[in-house]
Amino acid sequence: MKALFYIFIFVLTVSSVSGQEGNNIRFKGFVDTYHSAKIESPNDLISSRSRLRVELDKINGNSYFFVSLNAVHNNVLPEFTGIQFREAYLEYTEESWGFKAGRQIIVWGKADGLRITDVISPMDLTEFLAQDYDDIRMPVNGIVLSKFSTNWNLDLICIPIMEGYILPGADNPWGTDYASLGIVEDEAQKPKLNLSNMEYGGKLSFYLSGIDFDLSALHTFNKAPVYSFNLDSTNLLHMTPEYNRVGFVGLGFAKSLNAFVLRGEGAFYFDKNFTPDMTNYTEGIQKSNSINYLLGLDWYPGGDWTFTGQFSDEYIMDYSKNIALNQHNYISTIGISKKILQSTVTLSTFAYIGLNDGDFYNRSSIDYSISDNIHVMTGYDWFYGDKGLFGQYKDNTQVWVKAKYSF
Repeated sequence: MKALFYIFIFVLTVSSVSGQEGNNIRFKGFVDTYHSAKIESPNDLISSRSRLRVELDKINGNSYFFVSLNAVHNNVLPEFTGIQFREAYLEYTEESWGFKAGRQIIVWGKADGLRITDVISPMDLTEFLAQDYDDIRMPVNGIVLSKFSTNWNLDLICIPIMEGYILPGADNPWGTDYASLGIVEDEAQKPKLNLSNMEYGGKLSFYLSGIDFDLSALHTFNKAPVYSFNLDSTNLLHMTPEYNRVGFVGLGFAKSLNAFVLRGEGAFYFDKNFTPDMTNYTEGIQKSNSINYLLGLDWYPGGDWTFTGQFSDEYIMDYSKNIALNQHNYISTIGISKKILQSTVTLSTFAYIGLNDGDFYNRSSIDYSISDNIHVMTGYDWFYGDKGLFGQYKDNTQVWVKAKYSF
């Protein structure tokens, strides 16, 4: 309560300052509340959280700064209740160059909801994918140096401190209780804080008539941990999360074709690490090159309809049966949205389909805009399958409601 009181005082102070004549500080944000429950009896709550987002920015000549923070109250996961800084960065721009430094979200790639080259900002998977994707993507502390012209842009990035995914714990409806499986999860082996563990890379983008494309390269870490296993002296199996170096070179494009947009993205990963198959865990973490690629097509036929489709594959080269994954890991997405009632209501559905195991995750929703500031939403999240990335959550099929006020 004390933390919420402080943020309330902060909001009032900033509102007063931003309202003074001649001050170009801009202040905005939103309040939202989200609640979901399982379809299956006894209809346990999976999520129940409310949030205040505050955003503050200011332009002063060629300089710019931006700060955003969340004040969250989470009933299901009380450890996430509190005030969290989201972004805080400064930016400077000249006619042909600039830089951005601080805590920021860095987005690469052409994919929608899938990660091929968009691996700089890690993911918050405390509720798996049952959040808005803007909330799943996490900020990092970094520096971006930019050089640009009319039809091209070069970004060079440096991330001094590696940050990994936030994964659900054993007491989370989206987590796994490894202790019940007879496995002890040890503390993660994270990279040490030194210059040799710095992440760095760059992306060169071109914006031509009817087509955009980019070339990228990154020396980074796997943000989702891989796991090694070993038996202790009492024959108890230990699982250790590890973060290892990996690099890639990538490319992407987007081409407009009348009412269609064709998108593509690909990356060659060097020496990527993979969790071993449990039947061969004594072989240790496996390492191999891999190729990730994606093709997508968006169709805007008019009448406020939107159709999207994507196909992606991760192909593991020099494949070994000791790897827990398949040699090819296929995922497709399908999305449809339609605005009705003078664009005050949006009907949408979006599905991830695991083609290897026949599992899927589908979110269907209705978004009603009561006014420019107030939205109320409800939806149904359907997890299906006996195994696979999405099938493991089949018991978490849920209904949800959400309300949001923007200011």
